Formats: sequence, C-alpha cells, structure tokens
Amino acid sequence: METNRKLFLLFTGTLTLFAIAIMINAAVNFRNYSYNNAIGKAHMAAEIVRDGLTAHMVNDMMDKRSHFLEMMSTGNDVKRLWVVRSKKVEEQYGKGLKSEMPRDEIDKKVLETGKEIDRFYEDFDSAVLRVTIPYTASSYGKIDCLRCHRAKEGDVLGAVSLEFDISDLRREGLWTLAKIAMITVVFIVLSLLLVKYLVTPYIRFFKTLEASLKRAKHGDFGLKVQTDIDAADIRAVAERYNELIEKFQNTIGKIEQKLAIFLKGSSHYCEDPLEKATHTIDMLSEIHRFKNTIELDKDLNQIYGRLATITGEIMSAEGMAIFDVDSVSKTRRVVYNSGNESVCRTETFERSDLCRAFRTDAPVVSDQYPELCPGYCGSYSFYYCIPFDITERRCLIITLLTDSKQKIEHFKKEETVLRYYLENSKPVIQSKLLMQQLEEKSLRDGLTGLYNRKFLEEMIDKINRQGNRHMTRYGVLMLDIDSFKMINDTYGHDVGDTFIKLLVETINHEIRSSDIAARYGGEEFVILLHEATPEGALKVAEKIRKLFSRIPVSVKGKKISSTVSIGVSFYPECASNLREAIKFADIALYKAKKSGKNHVVLFSEELPADNPQESINSCSSKDSAPE
Repeated sequence: METNRKLFLLFTGTLTLFAIAIMINAAVNFRNYSYNNAIGKAHMAAEIVRDGLTAHMVNDMMDKRSHFLEMMSTGNDVKRLWVVRSKKVEEQYGKGLKSEMPRDEIDKKVLETGKEIDRFYEDFDSAVLRVTIPYTASSYGKIDCLRCHRAKEGDVLGAVSLEFDISDLRREGLWTLAKIAMITVVFIVLSLLLVKYLVTPYIRFFKTLEASLKRAKHGDFGLKVQTDIDAADIRAVAERYNELIEKFQNTIGKIEQKLAIFLKGSSHYCEDPLEKATHTIDMLSEIHRFKNTIELDKDLNQIYGRLATITGEIMSAEGMAIFDVDSVSKTRRVVYNSGNESVCRTETFERSDLCRAFRTDAPVVSDQYPELCPGYCGSYSFYYCIPFDITERRCLIITLLTDSKQKIEHFKKEETVLRYYLENSKPVIQSKLLMQQLEEKSLRDGLTGLYNRKFLEEMIDKINRQGNRHMTRYGVLMLDIDSFKMINDTYGHDVGDTFIKLLVETINHEIRSSDIAARYGGEEFVILLHEATPEGALKVAEKIRKLFSRIPVSVKGKKISSTVSIGVSFYPECASNLREAIKFADIALYKAKKSGKNHVVLFSEELPADNPQESINSCSSKDSAPE
C-alpha cells in the first residue's frame, strides 16, 4: 500500500511539473510574441509617420500634418499616437503644435538620449504597450535629413510615441493557456490510469511477496506467491521464491523441531525461526564444549568449580554456593562458596531435610514469602535455591545470592539455560560418582566396611609426604584377635566373622574421625591415630582391648568371648617412615602374642632380641597384662 501510494504521488508530481513547465513556457513565448509583434508594429508606424511628415515638409504641407497624425492613431491597434519636436528643430522652424510638446519624462528622456524606451502597462481589464522611438538625423538613409535640417549626423530631431492596446492578445493568450491546461490535465489523468493499469500487477506481486516474507519471519512458510504478470522474468522470480519457501518449510521447521528435543522449554523467544535455530545451535555448541571439558577434569571438585563458573556467567549472581546433598545419610557438604561467610545454619548441614529446596525438590525464591527457608543465614537480602537431582541418592543445591529484587526475575528467566548445562553435566558427574564409589569399594573391606590393605598401601606414601612436610605424627596400632583359628574351627566361620565385626565396632567406638582403621588381613587390623601422643595411643589400645574382651557372643545359647593383642609404635619417633612404623607395630604385636596374648605391647629396639624395656619416652616396650 505504501509503495502504491508513493508511485502514484511520484507519477502525479512528475506529470504536474511537466505540465506547469509547458504552460510557463507557452505563457512566456506568447507574451514575448505579443510584445515583439507590438514593437514591430510600432517601428512600422514610426517609419510611416516619419515618411509622411517628410512628405508634408517637402510638399510644404506641414500645416496639414495634424490630420495625418490623427489618421495614423486610429488604425493598426494604435490607441494613441503623438509626435514631439527636439529643441534643434524648434530653433530652426519654431515651435510646432501644442500636441508636439513633450508630454512626460519618457519623451524628454528619449529626446535627450536618442534611445528607444518601451513600457508595458496592464491591470485586470486591460494591457497597453507604450513605445517611444527617436528620430535621429542621418544623410545615409533613404531620406537625407541633413539637407533640410541644420543638424549634425546622429542629432535627435524628434520622437514618436505610440500606445497599443494588446488586451485582446492577452485574452487570446490566456484562453490558449487554458486549453493547454485542459489538454495537460486530460493527459495526466490518462497517463495515471495507464500507469495504474501497468503497475498494479507489479504492486500486487510485491505486496504478496511482502506478506509471505512477514509470515515466514513468524515461522509460517505456507503462503506462496502468485502473479498474473506476463513478464517472464517476474514469473521466474515468483517460481524461484516459491521453491525457496518450500525448502525452508521442509528444512527449517524440522530443524527447529529437532533442536527443541535438545532444549525443551527454551527461554529464548524469537519469531524468526532462523535466528531461533541459530541461538539454539550456539547454545548446544557451548554446552557440548562445556561437557567435553568437564569429561577430562580430574575429579568432582574440579567439575563443581566449572559449574560454579558457568553459573556465574549465566545468572550474574552477586554471591553463590553449591551444596552436595546425600539423601541416605541426610547430610550435605559445601562444594563451592564464592564468599567466606556461611549461607546456611550448621544444623541444616547435619539434617538435610531442613533444607527447603531439598525437601520440596522445587526452586526456593525468597521474594515469595519472608524467611521462606529457616536454614538460610546469609547476609544477602534475597536467595534463589535450585535443586537438581544427580542420582537417587545425591543431588546438588545451587544457591544464588543477591541484594536486588530485580535480579530474581533474571534468575527465573535464565534458570532453564542453567538446567541445560546441569543436564549435560549430569552423566559426567554420575560417572565420576560411580568411579568414586567403585574406587571406594575397591579400597574397603566387604565384611567390615573398613579400609583394606590396598588403601593402606596407597595412603602410606601420601602420609609420609604429609609427615615430612607438616611434621605429622601417627600412633600405629596393630591388632590381632587371639585364638581366632580355634574359634573358626570350633564354632564356624560365621562366628569368627561375628567376632571380627565386634572388634570393628569396638575400634570405631574408640577412635576419632581423623584416625584411619584398616583390615590388614584375616583377623589383623591396623589403626593410624592422627597426632597421637604415646600416652594417648596406649590409652586407646587399652580401651579397645578391655572393651572387646568384655562383650560376649551368643553361640547356640552359650556366651563366649575373645581377646585381642595389640602392638604399638610411633611415627616419626620410632620409625623413619610409616611403612617401617607398621612393621615395628607388627613386631610389638608378635611380642604381645608371645607374652600370653590379650596384651598391649609398645615397640622398642630390643623387641627382636626378646629383651623388652618399659620406657614410653624412649619408645621402649611395655606389656599390658590382662585384667
């Protein structure tokens, strides 16, 4: 519609300007023609008047000249005519008739300068041309003026003034212009009708093309372009366009549908399917690159760090914390915190069911209700907690922090994008967790749940490095159930397993979380007491020995009990490395067995020679007899 209107205005304006130009040119030409025609008549009349006056002078009939002049003023469209004498003529022949005196300044100026003056006078009703022509003395023309006049060549002898009424010429010119205008208007109308007839099919074609493009922008490729124009090039354009639209319909729509499978519920709204598909592909590319990166990360901590980085880029939160929640143990731990302060209260870590996001498995937004989550204790005004399940047992809680309520709306809008990254991170995290669990299982004893000897061997070098770097101390206890073979042979291996489990329960009851207990083999166990003093290590050993001997096991209605022997050594007081300290504890255990069992023996250098000395300060042997 806009193009049609512009074309109409363009053609109308162009034709109108063309018509105006023609009319102006015709008016100017007609005016010039009328003016020049009147001037020509004036010069002809002036020549006649001069010849007539000369004839009157030669024939000595100057007294009859007024009648001649009157006759001249009544013909050839002459409205008035008069002749004026110059002073030279008056001096020679005297003053002439009263009518031959200069009538106005034009007469005087022509007599003075000898130059012709023309004046045009017109009003609404009439148009008059005044021409005043000088008579100059000359001996070279057909009349020798100097023969009769005492004058020099070029002197002004007089002038003739004529007034022509050219009103009829003007009226005729205006009527001619009116006819030209009418013809021009008819031409313009016919031209516009012709242009409309020729251009309308093209306008219709382009309007249909525009409508099709607008619908295609909204993802609708169903509108095809039809045209009734006979031009082969326009028909070819329509056919090519329809082929292109059909290809878009068959490809872009399918691409968008397939991409939607990868990014369900995309928050990016765009009417243009190409732009939407481009955005989706860019996002998939970034997510794929992120997934490839975390697949090569060494451990979960590094993956959680990358998750924190990408979350910060997407959500632009002022603060952030990520929690790893264990639904079985009902505990959770911080795997990332952007600040130094705690986000949740201590009891929330000990009881994960106090975390609202974990309990409801839905985002918790603090702008919904004041103090929505009782576990929050951060300094930021608003928080946005997003739960995300990794496995049936483990889930992540991402807590976004801000002081701006407007930022909460940004979090809501971009949550979907963040979940894309989390969904693609999920298999990698699951794989890492599985590997962690498998590794954990490979390092733990199936019967007791304690670390096994493989774990202990892997930990020795690490503990040695820590000891050398931080001067870490360990009390080493080697434990062995007394007469264990006899228990198995007499009561069966299930009873033996029961005593092993009983000893493990006793050990776990007496040691700290920083200590390490491992099943060394069979009925033998090793305990590494972190930063233990000799007195403290012996005290723990004695507690284990006494408590284990006091707990009976019921076998077929009969109560039986067993004892344990314990060897003790220290690192680095008694040994240069942890492996050597375990060896020394084993030597002390051997001494305890030889001493009658149910004993605690502290390693000393004399033990291999079977000459123990009870000296704790020098890491000497000490037998602890059974009570």
